Formats: sequence, C-alpha cells, structure tokens
Amino acid sequence: MELTWIISALVLLIGCTIQTAIGFGMSIVAAPIIVMIAPQWVPYVMAIMALFLSLSNAWHLRQDIQWSELVSPMIARIPGTVVGTWLLIIMPVMFLQIGIALMVFLTIVISLWAKPFAANPTNMGIAGFVSGITGTTTSIGGPPMALVMQHSKSNHTRANLAVYFVFSCIVSLIGYVLAGLFTWQLLWESISFLPCALAGFFLGKRLQAWVDSRFRPLLLTMCGVSASVALISAIVNGTTSAN
Repeated sequence: MELTWIISALVLLIGCTIQTAIGFGMSIVAAPIIVMIAPQWVPYVMAIMALFLSLSNAWHLRQDIQWSELVSPMIARIPGTVVGTWLLIIMPVMFLQIGIALMVFLTIVISLWAKPFAANPTNMGIAGFVSGITGTTTSIGGPPMALVMQHSKSNHTRANLAVYFVFSCIVSLIGYVLAGLFTWQLLWESISFLPCALAGFFLGKRLQAWVDSRFRPLLLTMCGVSASVALISAIVNGTTSAN
C-alpha cells in the first residue's frame, strides 16, 4: 500500500502541475495509472484533488473569470452527472480502464486535427453534458470543455475551466454520496494526497508563461503513454479473468 500511495502521489503531483499550467489534464495523466494500481480510488480521489486544485486556480485567476460563458455548461453538467453516475454503478473495472484509454486517445486525435469549436452557448452546453458523463465515470471531464474554449485567451480558459471544475466536482461528489459510492475511508485517503495538489499548484504557476509553445507536445505524449498503459492493462486483466 505504501508503494501504491507513493506512485499515486507522484502521478497526481505531475497531473496537478499540468492542470495548473494549461487549465486541465490532471486526471488524464493520473487516472490511467491509478486505475491500474488502486482502482478503488478512481474517480473519487481525483474528484477531491480536482476540487481542491480548481478552488486554488479559480482564486488565483479570479480576475479572468467570464461568468456568462459558464451558465449553459453548468446546467448541462447536472444531467450528464446523472447519466455518468448510473454508468459508474454498472460499469466493471475493465470497461472503466478501456473507457479512460479511449477518451484519452480521442482527446489526442481531436487536439491534433479537429477544426476549432465556437464557444457559443449550444456548444458549451453540449460540452458540459459530455463532460458530466466522462468526468463522473472516469474523472476525465476536462477535454470536452477545453476543446470548445481552446481558442480563448489562456488565462480566460484556465479561469473558466477552474470555476467549471469546482462546480463539476461538487456535483459529482454529491452523486457519489447519494449513490452510496463515496465512503469516509475514501475521503480520508483522498485528503492524504492534498499536499500533492498544493505542490502541483505552485509548480504549475511557474510553467504558465511558456506552456503554450513548449508544454503541449509533452502533454500529448504523456497522455498517449498513459492511455496505452491503461488499455494494455485492461486487455491483460480481461484475458486473465476469462481464463
């Protein structure tokens, strides 16, 4: 368990640094690794970590928040969470791993080749609904929102994503509690990782000045490696269970 915690803490530190630097990415980096070594922590630990980190980022960038752009995705996030919670109850761990891997791969492909999305209320609402499903089931709720807002000014995107993630994490945690999925033990285990979020917050702030030109290729490479590992693990576990 000590080794599991250390590995999880390390990937969470890296993920929190990346999310602070570009606005999202903590779960994309951490979830594929943690779901292999401690699947009972996904997505609950990530939700607590993302809530703490997003509160820190939102406060730090409070002058750049555009509240009017956040109404439709926040409203759409609620039904997305309901659907996501239902899927989480019926989804085996193997399917969870495959879902995370495919979501990361899809994010990479879209980031490289998709045409820009307009950040209008309709697209933001659709992104909020999809984010509700993916965020609740796999903790990877950032990509749908980030893709729609990717052409805004960097600080506006970071600030808006931080506020949206605060709301999303609260809604997801309420869903977990009502579904009987989130326990006191998971809460205390999640709290043990908060120093990683704090350290990642301070490290990420130092990277924001050059992240757009230098950090994105590293992020996509790391996402691809994490997704590959998660997908291979799901296949291996599925084959072992079948035998």
